[in-house]
Amino acid sequence: MVLFSHKKSDLVERDDDGWYPQLRMHYYLTLGREFLTNRDAKRAKAQLEAGENSIWKPDFNKGQLLPAVLLLENLNLLQFLTPDVQLRGSDEKMVEFKALAVTHRHVIKNYLNVSVSEKLTPIAIAQKLLAKIDLKLDYVGRLGKRENRERVYRLVAPDDQRDSIFGQWLNRDEALNSGT
Repeated sequence: MVLFSHKKSDLVERDDDGWYPQLRMHYYLTLGREFLTNRDAKRAKAQLEAGENSIWKPDFNKGQLLPAVLLLENLNLLQFLTPDVQLRGSDEKMVEFKALAVTHRHVIKNYLNVSVSEKLTPIAIAQKLLAKIDLKLDYVGRLGKRENRERVYRLVAPDDQRDSIFGQWLNRDEALNSGT
């Protein structure tokens, strides 16, 4: 009888590489958004009880996801989550996205630990932020005349079972929310 396999499952391996926090952030940014406030409140209450009505701020701040999710929402990261929409750095929404990210670069660094600067392209900034939810834009080609060619990117929906995991988390959160 084999109790342990030497080959880790893909899920366990991905979790060892820090996939869970990325997945959790993606879930609460999208499907589980309505449950985030309750989740953070429960964590705060549990920390208060464990600490006999005192909280160690670094642990408290690290456990709260709402500020990071609100930041990603305000940066309009969700605009990049539509598969097969082509994006170029010169697109008006990309230029606006970069300006917003550069303006709030200190907040982004504090809450997401992502460095943003004026030197980065809008696509590079989007890639850094999408990495927080384990997504990326794929290069699909170039458009335009030879002297004015521009790289084009699009989000490719991940094929990593996250939809199945999100479905289980959603069922859990709906059950907890309804009091069952």
